[in-house]
Amino acid sequence: MQTILIVDDEDAFRRGIAGALADEGYTVLEAQDGLEGVEMATTHVPDLVITDVQMDNMNGFMMVDELRQNEVTSLIPVIIMTGVVSISGAWKTSASVEYLEKPFDLNDLLQLVQKILKK
Repeated sequence: MQTILIVDDEDAFRRGIAGALADEGYTVLEAQDGLEGVEMATTHVPDLVITDVQMDNMNGFMMVDELRQNEVTSLIPVIIMTGVVSISGAWKTSASVEYLEKPFDLNDLLQLVQKILKK
């Protein structure tokens, strides 16, 4: 069974995505911010991380940077979901980072998750 870590400070949004992924048969872990996300990713080494950008304590970009610097988590694929439209080209074209603009259709997220986890 594949494990997905969802990192988002909006509880209802995070839980909604977690529920949809659990319904699809994934094991789902949840974190409220980037600091907790790094800790959980290092401890549990999920198959995929889905993260928001704007969060307290550590934003999504900082979290991805931390994950990339750790040998254990450096290759975990990431989906960055955000309402921020001014994301730099470097982030949009990173090989192991996908970008999903909020608001998005849940089916689009599920299809992207399936695509990434089939690789």
